[in-house]
Formats: sequence, structure tokens, C-alpha cells
Amino acid sequence: MSDNDATPAEEHPAFRALFEYASIKPDATLDHPWGDTVFKVGGKIFVYLGRNACTVKPLPEELDMLLGRADVSLSKYIGRYGWITMSIKDDETLELAKSLIDDTYDQIAPKTKRKRETDQ
Repeated sequence: MSDNDATPAEEHPAFRALFEYASIKPDATLDHPWGDTVFKVGGKIFVYLGRNACTVKPLPEELDMLLGRADVSLSKYIGRYGWITMSIKDDETLELAKSLIDDTYDQIAPKTKRKRETDQ
């Protein structure tokens, strides 16, 4: 399927796979700010989902290596904060995207949990 096909994002296989993967994270909530499909934990975004791409925040020590890949670029607007967008082209990039969702979730979730504990 080419990127120009008229299939809605929600029906694209990569989107469905990443949507299902992100949705099972503990305390994950679905939101649509700015018309984007995102998952949050504790009110903070941990993944933006596109038709055949996702935007995540990898571990800082992995950023340069990931940016060396042809299927990864700094994200518009939030790239300066370490967020990248990865194109999903095959099973290998899909599995890497899932791993990056895990990393982003793990970075975000503990912070929100600590904040909730200090607010009480």
C-alpha cells in the first residue's frame, strides 16, 4: 500500500498494531489533541500515532544512533526536546517502534507517578 492510498489512518496495519500496543500500557489513555491520535499516561503524551509512523522520545543515549537511520527524523516542533518520528515500513521497524514506545512510556510514567505521590 502506498502512502497516497485513501485508506484512513485507523485502518492502516502499522497504525492498528501500534494503537493496540500503546493502548495496553498501564494507565494509558487515548486523546486527540490538535486532531492527532496520542496516548498519554498521567496526562502526559508518550506516543503520537500516524498512518504509518509514530512519534516518540527515545532515551537520550540512543538519539544520535536513531537519527542515523533513513526512517527516523527529528519531529516537527518537538524535535528540539528529543522527540523523533519513525516511519514504519516493515516488521523490523514495527518492532523497533514498539520498543521505542516502551522507552518513552517508561520515561514518562515514573515522573507522573512521582508527581501524584508528592501532590497527596
